[in-house]
Amino acid sequence: MINLTSVNLVTRCKVSMIEALYTFLMELYLFTFSSVNSNSTCRNDLIHLTFLKLYSLSHLMHLGKINEDVFNKVICPHLGEKRKEVLVGPQHGVDTAAIDLQDARVLVVKTDPVFIVPQFGFKKAAWFAVHILASDVMTSGIPPQYAVIDLNLPPKIKDEEFEEMWIGIHEALKEIEVMVVGGHTGVYEGTDYPMVGGFTMFGIGEKEKLGMPSKVKVGDSVIMTKGPAIEATGLLTNLYPEYFKQRLDKEIFNEAYNMYWKMSCWKDGLIASRSGIHLMHDATEGGVFGALTEVAKASGKGMKIYEDKLFIHRAVREVTKLVNIDPWISISEGTMIIVTDKGEEVRGALIKEGIEAEIIGEVVDQSGDVTLVKKDGSRVKIEHPLEDPFWRAFFDLASKT
Repeated sequence: MINLTSVNLVTRCKVSMIEALYTFLMELYLFTFSSVNSNSTCRNDLIHLTFLKLYSLSHLMHLGKINEDVFNKVICPHLGEKRKEVLVGPQHGVDTAAIDLQDARVLVVKTDPVFIVPQFGFKKAAWFAVHILASDVMTSGIPPQYAVIDLNLPPKIKDEEFEEMWIGIHEALKEIEVMVVGGHTGVYEGTDYPMVGGFTMFGIGEKEKLGMPSKVKVGDSVIMTKGPAIEATGLLTNLYPEYFKQRLDKEIFNEAYNMYWKMSCWKDGLIASRSGIHLMHDATEGGVFGALTEVAKASGKGMKIYEDKLFIHRAVREVTKLVNIDPWISISEGTMIIVTDKGEEVRGALIKEGIEAEIIGEVVDQSGDVTLVKKDGSRVKIEHPLEDPFWRAFFDLASKT
């Protein structure tokens, strides 16, 4: 359970309400869905995922990513033997570790869960599972080349589903020139979607191309690719296509539905790294504004962001408006935040390859704060969002469809 001694009364009330709501809803869930037939498996899985997310709000040490306080208190001080060749170790808000190979090259490493959502189709889900991890590795400026995968599969998986998933993993890895060099595969009781194992990627590259928080300097450009809420739009329209088909123009719906294939920033990072970067970060939970504050905090540098330079895809605007969520703080795998001293060169290279990109601001001082300069000249401090509104939209749609 969460330790309530360090939170205020309002927070305590919110946690208690969440716990009570979770208990009631879980009892309702077990009563309603415990005897559903196999044809309802997809819906059952989706509802179960929603309850898990809700449960994680009041049980931070049990479900979901741990918070920064736990990371700093428990994990960071206890990393085993310290190694001097580790250039970038575990750090909140930094995606990839880096190890100096002592020959002008570095080894970059990143691990994630194997994230498979059967509702997308196993091949399509496998593509996303690969690119979630590849995008993180690519934030280092060094492309992934090798992979190790541990599959702990649920007993309900069928032979043909496993084959479809594995071929999907193979094809997605081949697309980005990564080879599986080891791992483990088994079927075990107590496992279930979407987390069905662990996935690690490695890359070896030139040390001078490595992005690190320490390389960020005043005067660097801040670039955003693709715009906000790419993942929120892609996931919602693929999970609930009929709901959005009935409410969106056909062309807008198709654009939003195909946003799924933009939920990767592997290519964004690869292109940017060829010109030269200081730091990159993908905009996952907390969206673009969350990613900007994480970059600022990790680097210890302040940023000035210009509202008139921010752009948003029309399909994203329509979908987020329909479900009433703020796109700028909504989950956006596929959007890369790039800090570089070669802003125009990087932006031009991205656009040439068909990736929307804009210089949205610059690094300005040592404050670690992010300031939004609005169109009327006023200034607002951007704070890291307390929650990602995607999950509320997901929950609402699950109850409606």
